[in-house]
Amino acid sequence: MTLIDPTSKQLQDTLSELKHKEEEDQAKELAEKLELPYINLVIAPISPNDLLILDKEKAQKGNLLVMKKVGKILHLAVKDPNNPQTQEVIKEFQEQGFECKFFIVSSTSLENGWAKYKLALTPQKDAPIWGVFDIKKEDSDKIKDSLKTVQDIQKEIKNLSTSQLLSLILIGSIKMEASDVHLEPEKDKIRIRYRIDGLLQDIAEFPVKEYHFLVSRIKTLSDMIINITDISQDGRFTAKFNGKTVDLRVSVLPSNYGESIVMRLLSISTIKLNLDELGIRPELFETIKSQINRPNGMILVTGPTGSGKTTTLYSCINYINKPGNKIITVEDPVEYRLKGITQTPISHRKGQTFAKSLKSIVRQDPDVLMLGEIRDQESAEIAIEFALTGHIVFSTIHTNEAAGAIPRLFGMKISPDSLASSLNLIIAQRLVRKLCPDCKEKYKASPEIVEAMKKILSSISRKSGLKIPEKIPQLYKAKGCEKCHGLGYKGRLGVFELLTVDDEIKKIILTKIASFEIQDKAQKQGMITLIQDAVLRVIEGITSLDEVERIVGSIKLAEK
Repeated sequence: MTLIDPTSKQLQDTLSELKHKEEEDQAKELAEKLELPYINLVIAPISPNDLLILDKEKAQKGNLLVMKKVGKILHLAVKDPNNPQTQEVIKEFQEQGFECKFFIVSSTSLENGWAKYKLALTPQKDAPIWGVFDIKKEDSDKIKDSLKTVQDIQKEIKNLSTSQLLSLILIGSIKMEASDVHLEPEKDKIRIRYRIDGLLQDIAEFPVKEYHFLVSRIKTLSDMIINITDISQDGRFTAKFNGKTVDLRVSVLPSNYGESIVMRLLSISTIKLNLDELGIRPELFETIKSQINRPNGMILVTGPTGSGKTTTLYSCINYINKPGNKIITVEDPVEYRLKGITQTPISHRKGQTFAKSLKSIVRQDPDVLMLGEIRDQESAEIAIEFALTGHIVFSTIHTNEAAGAIPRLFGMKISPDSLASSLNLIIAQRLVRKLCPDCKEKYKASPEIVEAMKKILSSISRKSGLKIPEKIPQLYKAKGCEKCHGLGYKGRLGVFELLTVDDEIKKIILTKIASFEIQDKAQKQGMITLIQDAVLRVIEGITSLDEVERIVGSIKLAEK
């Protein structure tokens, strides 16, 4: 009989494996007894930033660690939640207003988790903390060549394995120039939808049985906890194929039939950062250029979510991004990285709010400030103070039209004097889809429609400098072809309303007059309204009447 050397590596490894298995089994038993989830930190993702909420020494003393923070909920890996030292740390978290969610782990699992403190505390130069999804070239070429219209994605799903499904979804979204991918579980199927040019399009369906693998893949890449399915999670990952790199911001939300996933595609190559590429008509373009070149004052962009406000702001600051200017942005979150500009992300977890960031920026000696959004009195006051002390300030605010921004700021307790002295320009905007130039169809509009359009344009002042068409001979509508993937539209265009705060408007602001009176005065001064700019785009054959009514509003209501 051959005796095994008790010091041999083989025996030591075997004993170690048995001990580890016994530990994990005990942890699983405790989890079952306490009716809590079990997790193994050897394979489970830990957020490096959230791990540092609790320092390592305290984590080891309390036999726990922070895996992830979601809002005011902390996901804690604990060996035993009833341990007195663990209870002390939990009590501290609760006193800080946190809700604690427990996951049972073994001692070995905790040791592996604590080992990640070293990586979390080491600055990672240019290294993303999220995953990278590298699509194989052969998969990319095969899928890309087979996709001509949105209907082709449904056909391809039947020909691909489950492991290739994510590649198909991402390549399809990039080829169709989608801004978002929606994966929506239903009772007996999973629905894929793309947001293309601002509108959600049904793309394909696939069986429920394939969804679990896909969700796990996306959550792993996005640094989310895979076995957490009852609360929302946010993350991010990068997709690479054929030399292209696209960042994806991921949101996972529990729903009746599983987890709903939305992936926002963030590619700097897909957004237009030149003012002259936004589709602003020449007369308005000159106004914007003159205002953003002023040495001080505030420029606001208004409109609903998804109306292109951020792109307009980026284009404005990019236009004045010259060596002589120090430009700082405060954003929630920073979506696109811009060269030569200091971009500051908001971190509510660390208490870094808009207002706190703005107070710190004063000491950074900026010439230009871009504030992602004015959302409360404090941020409004600081932005206006910047504008009044020799800085140019860009920001957004949620109102339907340009004139509405003024009473909105009054509602934030901003004084008429401060507002009249600081405000230079308000830009209201919407994004309308452009008709595909290869397949758009001519048609003759009804006399009622023609009359309504003429009435809308009739109130444009001569001071605007616009030449108003006397006749409306024909309009265009969408059809659909291979070039536009069968949608009839390709790309989007901004329609704009510019309220220049001149001396006449300043006088009105000082009287705190109603927004409709500000609107009326601005139109007499030469302002073109959103609906007027949109109707002109219809007459020019750039967009359709249906699209304008979907985005801007009914022309029959507008004429009244």
